Amino acid sequence: MQYAFDETQLAMLQMLGSLTTVVLRPSLTELKGYLERGLTEQQYNLALEKIEIKWFDEQRFMRSPIPKSGKVADGPIAKLVSGIECGTSPNALGLFSEVVDAEVVCPDCTHVLNYNLHMNIKGECFGPTGATGIRGGGAISTLIAGKNLRTTVLANTIAVDYFNSQREIKETNCQLMWQDPMQGDIYYAHHIGLERGLFALAYHIDFHVIEDSCTCNVCGCSSPRSVKEFRRVKYTGSYGSTKNGRDGNAQWWPHPYTPVIRKEDGDYAVCARDQHWQSWQEFSSYVIGKETDKSLTKPAYIVGQFEKIGGGGVNLLVGGNIADQGSITGRVYDLYAMPEHWDTGLERVTLVIDAGLDVKECLSRALNKMFAVGYDSKFVSGIKNDAMHRYTSNAQQIVQQLLLDVNRKEASELRKGAVEKLKGEAKKVYGGIMRKYQYDLPLFKALVKGENTLMKVGEVTL
Repeated sequence: MQYAFDETQLAMLQMLGSLTTVVLRPSLTELKGYLERGLTEQQYNLALEKIEIKWFDEQRFMRSPIPKSGKVADGPIAKLVSGIECGTSPNALGLFSEVVDAEVVCPDCTHVLNYNLHMNIKGECFGPTGATGIRGGGAISTLIAGKNLRTTVLANTIAVDYFNSQREIKETNCQLMWQDPMQGDIYYAHHIGLERGLFALAYHIDFHVIEDSCTCNVCGCSSPRSVKEFRRVKYTGSYGSTKNGRDGNAQWWPHPYTPVIRKEDGDYAVCARDQHWQSWQEFSSYVIGKETDKSLTKPAYIVGQFEKIGGGGVNLLVGGNIADQGSITGRVYDLYAMPEHWDTGLERVTLVIDAGLDVKECLSRALNKMFAVGYDSKFVSGIKNDAMHRYTSNAQQIVQQLLLDVNRKEASELRKGAVEKLKGEAKKVYGGIMRKYQYDLPLFKALVKGENTLMKVGEVTL
């Protein structure tokens, strides 16, 4: 798991959990036993006897054969590592300072790069007509982080009976896509089984492996063989994550690691909004859900599954890419401490998040006083937006630190401490604005009035 770039490490964790699901196919009861007692060598070998190992060898795994018909495109491996260098949008900000930082990889890393492409990156990474994967582009992942690698991988393994019961679908195609490549224009969600969906492809991908030693630019290990280029052919059909798929009633496939937004026109994967978005603002909806007049946010299956098992003593990882068309403009990679008992302790998590949101709302109302001055609204909006972005950004680390006490403090004490620390951060941001405009009398007077609004945040009760 010692990968140099966060997005690759995140994809590796997703892929390991998906592989364990395919091998073990556990029930909820069996999975709980594995988490409590571990997995014996005999149990593992017995599980391996029930699957066709050949589909997971180096030449087949995540590699759908290149069809004879269709336009084949190729390119340097850097375009697959970050998923953005082929994008056509003007703001293609890479995760590397230079493309030469990702010129060569070892054959072992090609699997996770391909997985990352299909599960975490927007389809436009290969141009405006690029194929979008089963999750859609830039989807947020919520994953369980256990005490060690074994518990982490098992905690992100999907219990087959729980997943199927939540979907309420009995007959699906469970064959891997490189066993049975999809045909047709629309890939209907209700035809896609668990194993098939966990490793769903949007491209036929092949890698050119050469007999040349290298130090892999992704994992940093030495390898006797190298990969510098890859080939691809886009599938002709569409998933429910695309407009064509939605128009064709494909419906969105419920990926186990992805929170879902349910709207009147269907289900969508939760995505990071923009570069200023911080995961703490939506964290409550990722663990207990959130309902508004127009939508319902549901936690990912993996979160509901872990709560069902009754596990505790873990953290929750929220990760993903902030995408803009074909570009990745930022990354989300946040770890949150969770209560020992999820069935009774999640309320404490929401107390901390709600405190941060209450302070944010009071800060917004305080800054709104500036709009009454009569200055150009774009000028005032710029001041406010900058202040709000600074608060939400700085509050990210504060919230994560506060949740470390979720098991040690009483609810009222936890809430009080959260309000004090987050209010302190808001006052610091607000004070900076007042100092900057202290000689602009109309603005300064408005800010003085707004300061009283900000002070009232301490009056928020449980």
